[in-house]
Amino acid sequence: MKANWKKIQSWNVGNADGSVEKYTLYEDEYSGNIKVENDFGNISIEMERMSGYEFLKSLSREVTDLLDLNQDYEHWFGGDDLNCDHND
Repeated sequence: MKANWKKIQSWNVGNADGSVEKYTLYEDEYSGNIKVENDFGNISIEMERMSGYEFLKSLSREVTDLLDLNQDYEHWFGGDDLNCDHND
């Protein structure tokens, strides 16, 4: 059976060169499978529903760990003060 992709949500994603690209999440109305595709259509990742869930959950955890501001604040912002309650 041919997939019938229903759009769920789209997000604008910034690229390293400063450009912006739209990524969209789709669900196949027949199988429940999911797909993430960029607005140009040259990147399309189709996944079975539960394996897609596990993949995206793991991906989210890895990215969250990479961007942990408590561990990497100095690298990103040039300091180690996370307290934003002070007046300059």
